[in-house]
Amino acid sequence: MFGFTEPYFFDRPITAGFSVYGRKLIYDQARQSALITGQILNVSAAQLQSLQNYTTKSWGFTLSASYPLHRSFKRVGVTYSYDVSSLIALTTASKNLFNYLAFSGISGPSALNGIITSKVLVQYSKNSLDAALYPHSGTEYFIGGEVSGLGGTVRTVRPIVEWKHHIPVQNRRNTIGLHFQGSFLSGFGGLVAPPFQRFYMGGEQDIRGFDVRSVSPVAFLPSSSSISLRNPDGSFVPKDPSNPAKGNYTVPIPVEQITFPGGDLSLVSNAEYRITIAGPVAIAPFFDFGFDPILRSSQLRINNGQFTAINNQEFGCPGLDPFNNVCVGTQKFQFSQQLSPLGKSNWQPRGSTGLELQVFLPVVNAPFRIYWAYNPVRLDETAQSPIPVTRDMFPAGAAGDYTFKLAKNTFSPQYLLREPRKTFRFSVGTTF
Repeated sequence: MFGFTEPYFFDRPITAGFSVYGRKLIYDQARQSALITGQILNVSAAQLQSLQNYTTKSWGFTLSASYPLHRSFKRVGVTYSYDVSSLIALTTASKNLFNYLAFSGISGPSALNGIITSKVLVQYSKNSLDAALYPHSGTEYFIGGEVSGLGGTVRTVRPIVEWKHHIPVQNRRNTIGLHFQGSFLSGFGGLVAPPFQRFYMGGEQDIRGFDVRSVSPVAFLPSSSSISLRNPDGSFVPKDPSNPAKGNYTVPIPVEQITFPGGDLSLVSNAEYRITIAGPVAIAPFFDFGFDPILRSSQLRINNGQFTAINNQEFGCPGLDPFNNVCVGTQKFQFSQQLSPLGKSNWQPRGSTGLELQVFLPVVNAPFRIYWAYNPVRLDETAQSPIPVTRDMFPAGAAGDYTFKLAKNTFSPQYLLREPRKTFRFSVGTTF
């Protein structure tokens, strides 16, 4: 990344700047959990496929300018950004989520390459804090509106509000810090917001006791799979016993794949009491609280191509045509084009409280902190995949009975949605 800022552009109090960047993000939900807990996840391959695992590469540039209002701490500004991103989905959950949602004007494998976001952000702010880092008094607020759609393939609108306030106590030695941030994201023009732009909370930047980007509503995405017909002893049933070369008898079935799509509304509040110990060392009891729900299910809309394909697909194979070994007696399902969040996971608040040690390191000129957090408000429930498989999709007999039960156990597992009770972590930077 390379950037430059001129604080007094054209000999006027105009702050102008630009930046050029290229970045790569690898998000592996299983690996992240293993790094945080120090233990390798002991889950089945099917459960690993239900976790998010994708890589995104992007490059772009930003242009910004701001101007202070006369004799005040207020400022207005505008920022233009141009970004080109490509996604590589590595698990079934990521492939289905990115390929199915209608966030660009095209569908298919090429929809994940060359995602162009051209956006402008208009902002109004006021800052009377007495310091940029670890302030003791003052207020800062920010109001902005971001619109994507000035060309490109993404069309979104995103209002943002943020407020900070610090109250000095004990002769300005200590301070009470308060912070609130709210944002909403929605697509327009027949498109939904890209999944990677939706809100995932958790981590030291918002709710400290939760893992980074782990807070999200839960939904189920309609998909399809197949299962080989088996006898009760586990052996496969061939299509033609007299000619095993024709392969095994397989049954196409509808499935509901668990996914974590992120919210379209983000509300986060933080409070801390920072006690100065000596010099650059402070200790701060804190409390973080937030919501990350889905307000508009229409923004989780399956694109028309995928929706038509899955609704026209034939499921089940109760019998085979003896002449060409094609399934007969199949049936279709009418899935909803919108993903529905799982009840409690959508409006489940998250709360975290704990103690943070803050130190400013002059050698690297950066704030360092260690904190322990306890999560009194968290998600802790079991989710059952609503698999729409029925017995009449399978042939009569013991093999059909056994395979039907096997399909329900394999494609409709119970997911334990249990977030951590406590966390110990260190990081560089501040929450607000």
